[in-house]
Amino acid sequence: MTTQDDHTGIDACLSEIQNPSSDDARNAAIEAVFRVWDNDATEEKYRQDEVMKSLLDKPTDEDLVRLSAMLFYHKNASTEKTISAILSKLQGISSSFEAASHWIESALTWKDDRWSFKQVVAFMEVMVPRFEQPAKSKQFHSFIEWVFIERANASYLFARWLNSGDFSLCSFLAEMVSGGDRGVALPLLPNDLPPGAVDQIFIARKCIGFLWLHEITAASILLSLVEHGHPDAVPEIEALLWEPLLLSYSSELRPYLEQQASSASPTAAKVAQELIAQHAAYIEGLEKAHDLSELEPSNEARRAAAIKDHQRNTDIQKQARKMSIFGDMFHTATMLYGKKSFSMITGADGKKFPNITPLSEHSYSFEFPRLSVVDPVGFNALLTVCRVEQRKTQ
Repeated sequence: MTTQDDHTGIDACLSEIQNPSSDDARNAAIEAVFRVWDNDATEEKYRQDEVMKSLLDKPTDEDLVRLSAMLFYHKNASTEKTISAILSKLQGISSSFEAASHWIESALTWKDDRWSFKQVVAFMEVMVPRFEQPAKSKQFHSFIEWVFIERANASYLFARWLNSGDFSLCSFLAEMVSGGDRGVALPLLPNDLPPGAVDQIFIARKCIGFLWLHEITAASILLSLVEHGHPDAVPEIEALLWEPLLLSYSSELRPYLEQQASSASPTAAKVAQELIAQHAAYIEGLEKAHDLSELEPSNEARRAAAIKDHQRNTDIQKQARKMSIFGDMFHTATMLYGKKSFSMITGADGKKFPNITPLSEHSYSFEFPRLSVVDPVGFNALLTVCRVEQRKTQ
């Protein structure tokens, strides 16, 4: 096939797209032009602007999904202008949101300069709220990788979606953080923050409502708001850093704040130092309560609680064994202590031989928010309000 043959084929496909003889022929013509462009090594694709203008003039949802699939199947076929036009038109799609998102997610890569991160974000924020089921991080691996590959990308996305207040988008941010490192810090850049104090406080409250299980992430966003934000917003944001964040978490958040206390930013360092001093005074006050004998349970109460706890654990183990499908299939042994497991195995010839398996320890820690125990009603009410509240409409 010569270049002239390719051009002749594209001319015929464009004619079919503009004046289709049937839906099947038109769909075949769409795939044909992308196949030819995919094999074209030049950056400028022959008559691509004309073809896309014909397809995107009044596209159906089926057309848009097909075009997004073409971006995946023929990744070298489209120019930057074509990808931008398809992403823009997809924002007006009225159905097949999951299908369109799937093809765009499969096609994009942060290493390809033809894709614009901000355009993909604009596409995602239209699609995600329209999913029948909440979006999961495993559905958007490439997009999430692109978000966290650069600090500027994460800052732009988190500031934009938290400021929107959309429940689905903010929930997806929490889902994104849940899929990675729990201790990831995501400070917002100054140029991504809204200028008004009310909007910055709104972002801080959404951050508390949706990211409260990821205290380092939430604290890093709030500290960046304190550092770069409006002076009128700082007192309320500092209050949120203290309650509920630092009052609920200390094992990982306190060391993080100690690192920030030596930050290059005087504002962030000052706030971190004040929070650490306040937390030290709070812990000191709690330690004094240990000397109050009135708060200690009696021996009878301790004994009754221990017996009740033992009986409950025994009943749970019995029910677990009863419900287990493997309970009657395998021998059960309870080991109180040791570094190795010893058992006798009977071979096919009837002879027995020992089997020794070394044991290893696997541990996982999770800090439960202290305020959910100390003040469960007030704490849950605060989180609920921070999640669902919206700006007052004029």
